[in-house]
Amino acid sequence: MLIGSERIDLGLTLIDSAQCFRWTREGDSFGAVVDRNAIWLTETLDGVNAEGGTYTFLRDYLDLNRDYVKIAREYAHIPIVRSAIETYPGLRVMNQPTWETLVSFILSANNNVSRIRKLCHALQTALGERFDTPRGPLYAMPDPERIANCSEESLRNLGVGYRAPYLIQTARRVADGFPLAELSDMEYAEAHEKLVELPGVGDKVADCVLLFGCAHTRAFPVDVWMARAMERHFGMAGLSREQMREKAQQIFGEDAGLVQQYIFHAMRTGLAEE
Repeated sequence: MLIGSERIDLGLTLIDSAQCFRWTREGDSFGAVVDRNAIWLTETLDGVNAEGGTYTFLRDYLDLNRDYVKIAREYAHIPIVRSAIETYPGLRVMNQPTWETLVSFILSANNNVSRIRKLCHALQTALGERFDTPRGPLYAMPDPERIANCSEESLRNLGVGYRAPYLIQTARRVADGFPLAELSDMEYAEAHEKLVELPGVGDKVADCVLLFGCAHTRAFPVDVWMARAMERHFGMAGLSREQMREKAQQIFGEDAGLVQQYIFHAMRTGLAEE
């Protein structure tokens, strides 16, 4: 199934840009279980070919319906943004299932990308549903009820460390009715305030979940890379991370999170240091 011919770099978007930690690469193809769909994606000369999933779901998931050329034009006057978009034209900001995003970013706390990917894989293979595909097995993120019934010891044995009680307590909150599915329809500020009620969810994790898992493109995660970028390229030295986020949202408006992802990747790869 050809899902689109829009410009996208699957390797960059699905794996290298640190917005998702659940895809595996097999040759030229990328596989994962997303929202209980076993999916393989492959870049071809005609565009992105998909095995599994639906046309509508995958176009939304990969954000193929958004006009990124328009965004590039709008912020071309800001050197670091223009440089990042020109260097990474195939980068897209994904729309992932909220629960899968929440678990991934709780695991991301005080962790590097490689380690986060390993923890997601360990959690999925130990507790998630297995889907057999012609290219090999893929595993789903375990649902809230499954994690809620785990012991701390069993999760620690998977390597999650001090994050074990956060995962269990948050899973119990979600299983008991925390309005995870309603976050996308809330105003950004309300959704952010609601998310930080969950164990293991601070401001940065909340903004990651809102951006990548709830389509709140106003969300602007500020980690060490983005704090450095805000200081160096936007004159925000001396401000708290919360103040940086608020000023960035004033500058970029509803596109703040989209622009953030380009700046973030530029900082991680050293482009913004040049």
